[in-house]
Amino acid sequence: MKRYLCFLIIIASHIAGVSAQGLDPVEWRFTSEKLDDKTYEVRISAHMEYPWRIYSQHTEDGGPLPTEITFRENPEVELDGEVKEEGDLVEKYEEVFMVDARYYIGNVDFVQKVKVEKGTQETLEGSVVFMACTDEQCLTPREVKFNLRLN
Repeated sequence: MKRYLCFLIIIASHIAGVSAQGLDPVEWRFTSEKLDDKTYEVRISAHMEYPWRIYSQHTEDGGPLPTEITFRENPEVELDGEVKEEGDLVEKYEEVFMVDARYYIGNVDFVQKVKVEKGTQETLEGSVVFMACTDEQCLTPREVKFNLRLN
């Protein structure tokens, strides 16, 4: 009986792991808006299915994997300041990590201002690395690459 129960637990764990790997609870959108002749606002928007969440870029060491946004170097495009976060930030102590976690549920926009030479048509390339979690599970961190024309 014990063997049978252990076998069922192993099979159930395997099935749960396989089905979790197919989940894609975060949808990303990349847009730009021209603010003036040389300045653009780039928005990296995430929409999470409930109850999934992703973590802030500013997460304590030892905690969950923070969202990381990287821009490929382009001599024609200059980053203007830091990436800002716009959304309803939740800050809550999480037992599993033993730190105060900072995360977003629903929607969040990561906003970066960039400057380009007047009259040039440029693209901004980069990637977002993030981890999506619920109260019960976390998915393997993912990387989403983007190539955005500034217009």
